[in-house]
Amino acid sequence: MTARAADSAWPRVTRRPVQVALGLLWILDGLLQFQPAMLTRRFATRVIAAGGAGQPAFVSGPISEVVRIILHQPAIADLSFGLIQLAIGLGMLCRRTVRWALAASVAWALSVWYLGEGLGGLLGGGASLLTGAPGAALLYAVLALIVFPRHDQDGGPPAQQPARWAALAWAVLWLGGAVLQLLPGSDTNASIGMSLAMNASGAPGWFAPIGNHLAALVPEYGVSLVIDLVVLQAFAGLGVLMARRMRLAAVILGIGLAVLYWLAGQDMGQFWSGMATDPNTAPLIVLLAVTVLGAPPWSRRTIRAAAGDAAAESAGQLGRPAAVPACRAGPAGPVRQLSPVQDGGSPPVDLQRQDAPGDCGTGGDAGDGGGLRAHPAHGERQHGRPGAGHDGRHAGCPQPADQAGRLGDGTAAVTLVQEILGRVHQQLRLAGQRGDEQR
Repeated sequence: MTARAADSAWPRVTRRPVQVALGLLWILDGLLQFQPAMLTRRFATRVIAAGGAGQPAFVSGPISEVVRIILHQPAIADLSFGLIQLAIGLGMLCRRTVRWALAASVAWALSVWYLGEGLGGLLGGGASLLTGAPGAALLYAVLALIVFPRHDQDGGPPAQQPARWAALAWAVLWLGGAVLQLLPGSDTNASIGMSLAMNASGAPGWFAPIGNHLAALVPEYGVSLVIDLVVLQAFAGLGVLMARRMRLAAVILGIGLAVLYWLAGQDMGQFWSGMATDPNTAPLIVLLAVTVLGAPPWSRRTIRAAAGDAAAESAGQLGRPAAVPACRAGPAGPVRQLSPVQDGGSPPVDLQRQDAPGDCGTGGDAGDGGGLRAHPAHGERQHGRPGAGHDGRHAGCPQPADQAGRLGDGTAAVTLVQEILGRVHQQLRLAGQRGDEQR
């Protein structure tokens, strides 16, 4: 498969669909705030206060203060929270207000993550991706930054693809999950089985058997399941930093684990409880996976390949041949020289050349004898390499096998473009020096 065919088969994801999906999730969260049970004191005592349980003083202290404030007017506080989240979601659905809505969502999500979720329970012990770490609010903020509208450096239209660092955020999420799985409170089979059994205990009758059955399958002793989860999560995190196929496999694995965690460890956000505030982290992890698939590659090799494609495209727009040169055996055409060799100077600059059937070029624009061709109308210059092999092939031109390899490897494309531009710059400098000497 060629590089272009691989690019066409790769998922095309832009920022706008992710912004819309994120806005819909914010609207869902706002609507959940209007549940009857959320308009009572239980919103403060059972939802907000639970975020500070077992947390350090710098986390539990501010949460206790927020609980005290909400208890004065729980209905008004809950309605205010719901309206803010509805406004954020609706703002993301409108192109004119999406930038402001995303900025507001980052500030609001980080506030909720600290004062409502207690930093996702990361400092309380026992947190894991299975049970909803690092917190849905933090993922809301990360996704908003990934799809935040940005303009090109040249002032062009906004970038369409998600931010390149989406893969890095994905890697940090899953590698951090692997580390959390090794910490006390989550590092044994018994702790995993207990988490599954506790989630199943509060589920409705049609859903509880799923959690109970999964909890019964967990070995009672040892760490075998812990090791399995650590390996899978580490691969999901490291895979996105590797080649394209490995990246796709890692993303698919992460989506599968997120869905499994959502069913087994997060009870689908417990939307049946009447106290749910969001669908939990799994849907946001899936949305993050979509942004990873649509984000530009960030590894050095793929960045060089993309830079080579961009340089070739720019060369074509400036009048230079953007195609890879094709080589044909044949005699070299005559060369006309503009100026003779100066004493102690450099070789003459060839400013025009007639192509022969055996020239190496794109569409017969460049000769194989190493001349520099100038078009009077545009002042365009092209440079070829001198010399030909004994078998009639040109030493400076890539052969078919080499050409296929360069198309598959962006590094060679970048090197070729840099070499051509460097030689052209050198010839232009020499021509300018001769012009100054003649004047």
